[in-house]
Amino acid sequence: MKTRYKINEMTCSGCQAKVTEALQPLAENVTVSLQPAEAIIESKKKIPLDDLQHALSHKGPYTIQEITENVDGSETVSEIAHHAVHSHDAHNQPPKNLEHLAGKYYCPMLCEGDKVYDSNVGCPVCGMDLIKIGGSASDNEEVNHLKKLFYQSLAVTIPVFIIAMFGMSHDSFIYKLIPFNVALWLQFIGATAVLYIGKNYLKRAWVSFKTWHLNMFSLIGLGAIAAYLFSFYVLLNPHAFHTSEHLPIYFESVAVIFTLMILGQWLEARAHQKTKSSLEHLLNLVPQNATVLIDGNPTEKAIDDVQINDEILVKPGEKVPVDGVILSGSTSINEALLTGEPLPVEKTVNDEVLAGSINTDQQFTMKASRVGQTTTIAQIIEMVNKASLSRAPIQRLADTISGYFVPIVVAIALITFVYWGYLSSEASLLFGLQNAIAVLIIACPCALGLATPVSISMGIGKGAEYGILIKKAEALELLQKTNVVITDKTGTLTEGKPSLEQIVVLQSFSENELIKITADMNASSEHPIAHAFQEKAKSLNISFQPNKMVANIAGKGMQGMVNNKKVLLGNAALLEQNKIIISENVLNQVAAIQSQGKTVSYVAIDNEIVGLAVIHDAIKPDVKETIDYLHTKGIEVVMLTGDHQHTANAIAKQIGIDKVLAQQLPEDKLKMIESIQKEGKIITMVGDGINDAPALAKADIGIAMGSGSDLAQDFSKITLLNNAFSNVKKAIGLSENVMKNIKQNLFFAFIYNTIGVVVAAGVFYYATGMLLSPMVAALAMCLSSVSVIANALRLRNVKL
Repeated sequence: MKTRYKINEMTCSGCQAKVTEALQPLAENVTVSLQPAEAIIESKKKIPLDDLQHALSHKGPYTIQEITENVDGSETVSEIAHHAVHSHDAHNQPPKNLEHLAGKYYCPMLCEGDKVYDSNVGCPVCGMDLIKIGGSASDNEEVNHLKKLFYQSLAVTIPVFIIAMFGMSHDSFIYKLIPFNVALWLQFIGATAVLYIGKNYLKRAWVSFKTWHLNMFSLIGLGAIAAYLFSFYVLLNPHAFHTSEHLPIYFESVAVIFTLMILGQWLEARAHQKTKSSLEHLLNLVPQNATVLIDGNPTEKAIDDVQINDEILVKPGEKVPVDGVILSGSTSINEALLTGEPLPVEKTVNDEVLAGSINTDQQFTMKASRVGQTTTIAQIIEMVNKASLSRAPIQRLADTISGYFVPIVVAIALITFVYWGYLSSEASLLFGLQNAIAVLIIACPCALGLATPVSISMGIGKGAEYGILIKKAEALELLQKTNVVITDKTGTLTEGKPSLEQIVVLQSFSENELIKITADMNASSEHPIAHAFQEKAKSLNISFQPNKMVANIAGKGMQGMVNNKKVLLGNAALLEQNKIIISENVLNQVAAIQSQGKTVSYVAIDNEIVGLAVIHDAIKPDVKETIDYLHTKGIEVVMLTGDHQHTANAIAKQIGIDKVLAQQLPEDKLKMIESIQKEGKIITMVGDGINDAPALAKADIGIAMGSGSDLAQDFSKITLLNNAFSNVKKAIGLSENVMKNIKQNLFFAFIYNTIGVVVAAGVFYYATGMLLSPMVAALAMCLSSVSVIANALRLRNVKL
């Protein structure tokens, strides 16, 4: 039996995983969704609600209520607690769209999925500084704060370092200026000041041990505090540790360690700011005011005050303030900001114009259709930000390694301390402590944790520059693994602007009469082919009017009543459904037309075929080159179309497609994808229509054309804003570059940590005398993170 439950306080993918983990052992199958926050539990018999609640209580503050459906279709839910928890420090229900998340924070390593926090207290899992959501490129409060901390710490560290480095000998010039004991206490004061400046990082270290979420701050905090306390003990008991050379005091190491760590945090914050700069630049380019026509008089309005249906005047050189439709005038619009297409696009009455695009020619008036957060440019920002918060599957590898890494390093540090402190031939407490501290510091896993999310963020930003809107991070990983590209025809391979060339008259009617009848049938439709009939009638000055007596037949065409006559307009399946026989002569005519790559719709009146509507849709100029590129990658290309087999074959032959399946209904496309996936192949589906939505959702990667239906775009992981099929090639190239970059980062980070720990533990000491001081270890740790970030930033220069 299946039972549906409402889950309270489940607000992110991390929560979703915990709820699933808690409920799974109690049932045969558990399906947990975030939107809505519900669970469907399948079991042989009903599980007591108390048992489910008990299981959830061990995973977090989740509560569960059973949902029952009433006879009238309404739903009843048992008692609900009205306090959703999401933040560790405050209790908020995060809104569903990023407009309301502005000012909140997320972890750059996405340790708890898309969880957001109310303040930058550091990630409770990895300890990293949190990143502000919705900040603009100029909103660098956090970057400036870290910069200030770094320079404060640096100002204190430099004198401590100079005293320590030049004061190793009692004969040093330092002690001619400052007494020996005073110099030691100055180092102590300086190290203490640096620890105070970086006190938030010490808090994170403490929280990490308290919650046992060990992370980079666990290692740094433990190593630095161990060095600090040991040095303070030596300072108080100098005679117990005095050697002929100098006292084993490491205050300078503590200061340098924390200063370098703050430097690393500052550089990371700057890197994250840069990853978002191209997207934030889009919003900054939208004008702050619009010229609204009120009773014909131009009035300046703030962009936030513009309403839907407002009439707006846009002058030459101005940016379009909101999305809308041209009411009067013709012009050229530069949409490069949104689509990446450098050439201006001609626009006239009834054409859509988008916020942020530039009017390069004539003045025009427009009617606002989308304003505020509903504009195309705002939606792009929201979707890309959501993508930046999503996780690529490869990140699980880094997460898994990091999860085991810190406890192992702590264990190695303890073994190092015991061996060099008590068991080796040169055993001394000083030797053991120094090596153990170096192990803890150099093994900081921040580079490992940054390896994936920084590259993903850079890749998503780079895609946006080319009009490739990546909505799910996993698409970046899967795309370069594609084995099969399945594509729709109309609007994807073709321009999506079909034209009615002619209607071949077979009997009884003139061509103009049939054009009027078919235009009446299509007058209320927004389908591109319907527009072809409408435009043909307009070009011949044939009047037509909407007909309410028309019904669309999915995958077949339409039927209706015109002048008390039953009219059918569609494919052969529609005629077959109505038991209309197509003569061999007509079939031959149709085949001849279709062999030219054109589409034929039958026109039947009162069950008699009276004409053939010949429709042509030009192939996009970049299609052949893109398909050739896919073939060089060993990728099979399949066309799935609802068009006739002859037409589809003719087009496929022109552009070099491997396999064609024509006359496909939406369910047929879905079944085809499922059958290929059973072979273990990765499928990328490219489409634009409502009929493509199920296939786009089922494919491993769904790519929707930006001019396509909203439903198609909703079910895709990637949207191509400029509708160019060649952007499929660019998207694959971007995926390859991002994954190569991630693998480089993971390799560098893993090798660095492995070699660093081995050297710091003194494995090569007997053979080479090689050891690392805690200070050198801190420098190496910082450089590893910076190198990963620098490598990811190279993606900004990639040419697709």
